[in-house]
Formats: sequence, C-alpha cells, structure tokens
Amino acid sequence: MLQKVLIGALFLTLLGCQTVTQEPAPAPSKSAPEKPQVQKSDGVVITPYDRPEIKRQKIVVPPQKPQAQKFDDGRQLPAFKKLMQQTQAAYQAQQFNQAEASVLQAQRLAPQAPETYLYLGMLANRKNQPAQAQAFAQRGLSYAQSNAMKKQLWLVILKAGQQQKNTQTIGKAQQALKTLN
Repeated sequence: MLQKVLIGALFLTLLGCQTVTQEPAPAPSKSAPEKPQVQKSDGVVITPYDRPEIKRQKIVVPPQKPQAQKFDDGRQLPAFKKLMQQTQAAYQAQQFNQAEASVLQAQRLAPQAPETYLYLGMLANRKNQPAQAQAFAQRGLSYAQSNAMKKQLWLVILKAGQQQKNTQTIGKAQQALKTLN
C-alpha cells in the first residue's frame, strides 16, 4: 500500500514539473540605455554588466629600515619589576621557597622574559634538580637577546651538566661560553 502511494506521488510530481508554464520575461524599461545581448542556440540570453575597466597601477612602497627585533614580553610592567626584585632579594637571603614563589608569579606576567628562566634554573640547581635546571636555562636561551643573559644561562647549564656528570653538556656549555666572551 505504501509503495503504491509513493509511486503515485512520484508520478504526480513528475507530471506537475512538465506542465509548468514559463512566465514571459518583463519588458525592459525604456529609460535605461540598450545593453548588448548575446543569445545562444539553446535559448540562453547573456547580458554583460556595465563595469568600468580595471586599470593596473604600480604600488610604490617606501623602503623600510630593518629594525632590531624586540619582544614585548612584559618586562616593563611595574608588577614584574617588583616581583623580580623580590625574587633577587629572597635568593640572596637564601629564602629559596619565597624566591621560587615570586619568580613563578613574575613568569606568569612575562612568560618570555629570560630572567625568570634564569632564576628558575638557579633554584632548580640549588634543589639538586639538574635536568630541570638545564631545561629552564635552555628555554631562557630561546628568549635571551643580550650576551650577558646568554652567558648567565649557559653558566646554569654548565653547573647542571657538572651535577649530572654529563660530559657532552659540559663541553657544549664551555664552548658556548668561549664564544660569548
């Protein structure tokens, strides 16, 4: 029964599509200028748009001076500066837990500041975690821009390598320190 209903509906749909008549196209308004029309053999009429021609022009770009790359890493924030001062003071006073808390907060403010990685590496060396110290220092090297900062980070890596008795790391650090001097 359902099959008969579906066949009947399909038949009516096909029959309805064949009996639809087309409405005549509206007559063009006489106030608009006559547009050229192209008619193909299949009855399709193509009417081009009235678009002005696109003209090519050369763009002159003034030469720019190469600028030194500077990171906006948050080191200029007053809160970061204060936290780093607290970190330095606590580290010098050998209050390592307080220094670690301060440097972690500073790192959240400026995650690309190499100073934070330097202190994290030094603290990890103090806690006898040389692999972690080396990882922090290498991360800091990726952000360091000055030779002085790179030298301090390589010293952390050297100390971590010495604690691990890893001759490859020690040699690499010593080589890097020679090139920075």
